[in-house]
Amino acid sequence: MDPIPAKKMTTVLVIDRDHDEILKFRKLLIENDYQVYAADNLETAQKVIVEKSVDAILLLLRHPDQEPDKSIIALRPKKEDPGIPIIVILECFMKDVAVSALKAGAADFLTFPVESKELIERLCVQIRMFSQQSKPKFGGGVKRLMAKLLSGLFPRSSTQEIIGGRYEKLGRLGIGSFGEVWKVKDIEEIPPSIYVAKIPLSKNFNAKIEKEARILERLSDHACVPKFREIIEEKNKTILIQEFVVGKTLFEVIERELTNKEVESIVIQLTDVVAYAHDLEIIHRDIKPGNVMVRPDGTITLLDFGVAKELKGKTFSETVTGSRPYMSPEQIMGKSQRRSDVWAIGVVMYVLYTGMFPFYHEVEKILMDMILEIPPSFPRKFNEDLDVKIEGIIMKCLEKEPLKRYPHAKALKEDLLASIPDYGKTILPLYGLED
Repeated sequence: MDPIPAKKMTTVLVIDRDHDEILKFRKLLIENDYQVYAADNLETAQKVIVEKSVDAILLLLRHPDQEPDKSIIALRPKKEDPGIPIIVILECFMKDVAVSALKAGAADFLTFPVESKELIERLCVQIRMFSQQSKPKFGGGVKRLMAKLLSGLFPRSSTQEIIGGRYEKLGRLGIGSFGEVWKVKDIEEIPPSIYVAKIPLSKNFNAKIEKEARILERLSDHACVPKFREIIEEKNKTILIQEFVVGKTLFEVIERELTNKEVESIVIQLTDVVAYAHDLEIIHRDIKPGNVMVRPDGTITLLDFGVAKELKGKTFSETVTGSRPYMSPEQIMGKSQRRSDVWAIGVVMYVLYTGMFPFYHEVEKILMDMILEIPPSFPRKFNEDLDVKIEGIIMKCLEKEPLKRYPHAKALKEDLLASIPDYGKTILPLYGLED
């Protein structure tokens, strides 16, 4: 995807202790038509924010002792007002640090090494989002003083905003490179029903929304796919309205260790819905615990078909997409296919049965090299009680050569049931309503 074009002289403040890194970021940003300010400490950064006009902040955190929450709070005008979008760049991925930063008000985060294209894309997205919310820039002492005195100058998105004349925005669920995801309420229904609205950042992404809607319609007969409701055209944007799934993500559920039967309950449903998609020549391309919603009764829904692909007679897709720890070797090389989804299911199974990733490193380049070149450890190394039949199935899913894997999810499911006939026979609730 080409970066969203930035306006001339859009300004970015780079905060880093390392002057050499500041120079690198300054060069990259200037090449992409940004004006750049720099600061090597928070005190200097605060002065820049007061005296200059700043559209976004890149905050580089190299050590956990930098306390991201305190740094971010110091850069915001007040706790309830996000002010300027702050993108945090971590020396390496640290879950607690990332969570702390986001809770404190960071708009997004990245980890080193930073890919130039991804940084510019995310920066453009955040600047555009904050601009669309009519948040004024902090510029000059008078503006700063007025900002403190008149909090009304920093309006937040109104929860009363209506989409298509009937869907009231209740809260933003997420934001990505292509658009926003909102929880909405249909005010024309009695009682009002809750849905999800996917809104592109610009009309340039309408085709992606239309493709996702088309895929959801094609998969509508399967119980583990969100139900498509309708498409709305508003302000030159195509907006997708789909089912709101009540539950927890599998990522949240596996915070506790699951029993083998509970794992089977998840895996058999996941392979079944992916097999259904594969039969219709659709590949998901981003299977991971965060995209699997678990309802209170234990049934699952596979979410986010935004990067799914209709093969239309081809055997693979020629674009690179997906979540790094779950990407197959050929997916990294831009050759996604059905077998790439099989690999991702294998990674999910590995995680569910062992609590470990088959491949992981905090440095993305090293992680990619591991996926491409290093064989995974046998799962029984981390779970001695794992059935050897299940271990063999997982290892077949993780064969680096696609032709050595199952050709599609249906073949994987058939092998699971042939090896263990009652595998996933009972769908189990994985948490209580009180959890």
